[in-house]
Amino acid sequence: MGFWNRAGKKLPDTLFSWEEFKGISRKGALLTALQEKAALYSPEDLEQMLNRYSKKLENVPADYADALKHFARIQIVDGYHRMMTDELDGIHASVRISSSWISFVDDAKSATTKGTPADRLRSLKYLIAAYTIYICNEPVHPEGMPFPGGFQVEQYDGVYYCPVRTVWNDIDEALCKFCPAIQSRDVDLDLSKEERDLVTKKEKLANYFYNFKG
Repeated sequence: MGFWNRAGKKLPDTLFSWEEFKGISRKGALLTALQEKAALYSPEDLEQMLNRYSKKLENVPADYADALKHFARIQIVDGYHRMMTDELDGIHASVRISSSWISFVDDAKSATTKGTPADRLRSLKYLIAAYTIYICNEPVHPEGMPFPGGFQVEQYDGVYYCPVRTVWNDIDEALCKFCPAIQSRDVDLDLSKEERDLVTKKEKLANYFYNFKG
């Protein structure tokens, strides 16, 4: 893999300016820019992100912490590799980015210019999130990621549902306000996927006969 920074020299706390992203309006240009900036990082940076995340879970029950670490690796490491190896065909490259992009860039700039050594890794976090949200149209928290209460991020009938989408929406550094997932419905929280499938089939069948008759 040729996209890692292997120069072996100490890098500055800030590797680039998020202002550079403001003029981007198409997915192809955005992916190219994300790959260019993400190539400044190394495998050790990804592991450092995971280690910092693990430290935040020291007081979390072991089983739940292990599950969160598993999905954090999917989110961070797998997300990085997907971003660096992705290619878009002409049609998808020309697709316009969501109108929330400028606000995302403003938040990324604010979060990564605090003047601390952590700024550099925060920028990597936002690069991966930008790829996930604006290129893949996927939620930042991977599908299947669990939350307290036994709920998780799900994809159902082509739509992503998250049990904490609206809860975290107003937290400044949370990415939920940009996430393409929507808040889980009551039916998502009350019924299993199998039960929902059965209810949905019955509803579709009832609608079919109603419209056919009408």
